[in-house]
Amino acid sequence: MTTHAVHTAGEMSVGGAIAAEVVYGYYNDRTLQAGTVRARLVIEDEHCTIAEVQADTHFDLDDYQQGYGDSVQEQLRDLLADEVFGNEEDEEEQLDRTLLFARLRAGEPVFRAGEATAH
Repeated sequence: MTTHAVHTAGEMSVGGAIAAEVVYGYYNDRTLQAGTVRARLVIEDEHCTIAEVQADTHFDLDDYQQGYGDSVQEQLRDLLADEVFGNEEDEEEQLDRTLLFARLRAGEPVFRAGEATAH
C-alpha cells in the first residue's frame, strides 16, 4: 500500500508493505500489522506495530510514551513544522496529531524545510 500518510486508531492489517511519509498509530489495545512499514516518521502512540519498520524516525511504544518519552518532543520539533504543535490548557506545546493530519490532508508541508525525503 502506497499512500501519503496513515493514521489508525483501530485494527489495521496490510498483507504486504506500507509506504508513506507519516504512519501514526493511536490508542491502546489496537494493532497495525504489515510485512514492512517504510516511512519518514512512524509513531506508536499506545498502538502496537507488528512489522519490520524502516523509518528515518521511529518512536515505538516504549520511546513515545504518549509524547512524554525522553526527548521525544525535542526530536519532533527538529523534524516537523511549528504548525503541527499545539497545547491544551497550560501545558507546553506538543505534537498535535489533529493538526498534523489536517496539514497532510490539505497538502501542506509537515516536515521542516531542508529535511531530506528518504521515502
